[in-house]
Amino acid sequence: MSFMTGGEMESADDRADHVLAKRQSVAFRSVWRRPLAVVGLLIVAGWVLAAVLAPWIAQYGPLQQTADIYAPPSADHWFGTDQLGRDVFSRVIHGSRITLPLAVMLVALASVVGSLLGGIAGYLSGVVDEVIMRFADLVFAFPAIILAMAVAAALGPSLRNAVLAVVVVAWPIYARVMRSLVLSAREMEYVLASRLTGASSREALFSEILPNVAGPITVLAMLELGNATLWLAGLSFLGLGAQPPHPEWGAMVASGALAFNRWWVGLFPGLAILSAVLAFNFIGDSFRDTLDPRITRAIR
Repeated sequence: MSFMTGGEMESADDRADHVLAKRQSVAFRSVWRRPLAVVGLLIVAGWVLAAVLAPWIAQYGPLQQTADIYAPPSADHWFGTDQLGRDVFSRVIHGSRITLPLAVMLVALASVVGSLLGGIAGYLSGVVDEVIMRFADLVFAFPAIILAMAVAAALGPSLRNAVLAVVVVAWPIYARVMRSLVLSAREMEYVLASRLTGASSREALFSEILPNVAGPITVLAMLELGNATLWLAGLSFLGLGAQPPHPEWGAMVASGALAFNRWWVGLFPGLAILSAVLAFNFIGDSFRDTLDPRITRAIR
């Protein structure tokens, strides 16, 4: 029977990290060979450019009113105007500065909170695991949009409270995935080697396990970006998110619903939501298919 010295265990640990990093790098590069990923990236890049260059792209300010009330699309107003004579194209472009950053922010918050709680639950097990996962099951017991509506209504209608409401709804899925990953990873050799060299449970969790299971969580976050965009737009559509006169896409669709015969008021912000959600789903699906060998083999 042979035993590994501390130096040998550290060397094996470094080799494992190097192999994992190399595999993730190759997988990341291969994602962009998929047509859907390229299409999604181009759409997202287009919206990012529109958000950054909004003051120069939009001919009118998002709150600027004109005498042309409910004007149909024309050379002067590409997407027409709304009930106050505001240019719909300008409001859609400026709306990308609200909807997209908030969707990214709430996904980041939900993934961090859910991953930390799921990692702690999976690594410590026992009572801690039971408490965290039963609380997650309690959140899962309610339809997501209904629970988000209840939280947003309790906190008060605003964009900040809408983001918090979606975070409350979204974190359990990250916790479940992270818990299952940690349960598998904590028995791996590099984790056992780290513990044998004197690392505490906290050090092993944060320095060894979490960085090595970050890939699936990143893919999940990309997949959830589309849902986050829809939830934010849905809460604003119901009056629980963005409040007038903010040019948020969901609130603009709600304005269009009040004047259904003026089709352009709600159509173009709705198409903006559709394009962003499709782009995020294209990118997330491409990452998932690339990082999951079983799905890739099934496709081939």
